[in-house]
Amino acid sequence: MLAGLLLQALAFTGIVTASKPWGRPQGPHHRPACELLSQDDANLLIKRWTTTLTQTNSDLGNTSATWNYLLADEFKLVSGSIQTLQQMNVNGNYDIYVGKQVYIANELKYGALYAGVHDLDIIIGCNRVVWYWQVDSVLEAKIKVRGVNIFSLNNDQKITQLVVENDSLAFAINFGANVTFPAFG
Repeated sequence: MLAGLLLQALAFTGIVTASKPWGRPQGPHHRPACELLSQDDANLLIKRWTTTLTQTNSDLGNTSATWNYLLADEFKLVSGSIQTLQQMNVNGNYDIYVGKQVYIANELKYGALYAGVHDLDIIIGCNRVVWYWQVDSVLEAKIKVRGVNIFSLNNDQKITQLVVENDSLAFAINFGANVTFPAFG
């Protein structure tokens, strides 16, 4: 009886709160299960990410500083499109890079590959940002490439996973591949 009265008193003062039905942990960095990011948050994320593609400085500094700020330590890049370009066997494991520092070290080798990066659409969800984009040129080639990136964010709004899927044939041609198309019709 006394324990029940104590719990009622605590609940009345706001010290005890009802747990969420999905059982998510509460804390200073917790976002409810489906609290949407603002459109401004998503736009800023994409703006910063675009600077890493073009190797230009963002409001956070150079490309390395921007990646260090945006990416969680457990960051993972996954992509069937990139595996196809790398002539890897796409067998259900779409991991390209696992770990923030592995990603940064590998990406810094390439420099600026992209020019004319355009946002076609930015869609926000619970803890994801979907970015539909177009790149006017890759390297010196002028074949436009379109693709979709899906950014998954943790409670601290750091990117934990990036899914990249794009027009692999356009990328291959831009990188100098000789692509022969079958006759249709």
